[in-house]
Amino acid sequence: MPDKMQYRIDLKYIGAAFVGWQTQPDGGSVQDHLEDVLEKVLAENIKVIGASRTDSGVHAENQVASFCSGKPIDCGKLRASLNALLPDSIGVEGISPVPESFHAIRSARAKIYCYQIWNAPYRNPFLSPFSWQITSRLDLVAMSEASQHFVGFHNFSAFCASDSTAKTKERRVIEVKIQSFPNGLVQCWFVGEGFLKQMVRSIVGTLVEVGLGKREVNSIPQLIADKDRSKSGKTAPAQGLCLQRVVYESLSESSLLELYLKC
Repeated sequence: MPDKMQYRIDLKYIGAAFVGWQTQPDGGSVQDHLEDVLEKVLAENIKVIGASRTDSGVHAENQVASFCSGKPIDCGKLRASLNALLPDSIGVEGISPVPESFHAIRSARAKIYCYQIWNAPYRNPFLSPFSWQITSRLDLVAMSEASQHFVGFHNFSAFCASDSTAKTKERRVIEVKIQSFPNGLVQCWFVGEGFLKQMVRSIVGTLVEVGLGKREVNSIPQLIADKDRSKSGKTAPAQGLCLQRVVYESLSESSLLELYLKC
């Protein structure tokens, strides 16, 4: 029997149809669908490792996963088979062989997430499935100033789901950027080495309170220090969040966000 080869899959999905990335007892996750189709096509038991355990309803522009197979694989044909058999809300961008040392989670240097807010008094049906509508005008300058308090290495217990199984609540946030557009769209960008369950959505919920004048800009450091989830803002709705990119390249002094947004 040949040695098993490892492969990387780059895929996209709209999260509304799924119960998140991670496999569930009753199925219905992106991982469940991907493993089922891989097993059908390759006729062997396949276990997939995903770079990020996106929550139910969260989207991914670039999720990365890996799996091992004992059979020689034509990556182009396999990609075509997956795109034909997977649900329409999942798209496989590419499949490629990777070294045995590659690990979808541990090899990642950073992850880039974007949370979208539709800040307007009317509904935008083109953005509703991918944003959180806030009808009152947001103070984006205050939100941007407050967002910088999250940059750095902190204990993010105040911004973590109560049922998180993470061994440690300490994470390093590399960059945060609030970007606005004249039509009312607001994008909250986050770059970090890793994120806790619902961490980005909890931070966004807190920043929205700052933007609405319900919380002071300079209250964030004490909120982080208190490590009390009940004191921070609501968890922003899942549909506004998207995993934009998993970064495996070496980190440089250049802004990852600036490089990414120029692409």
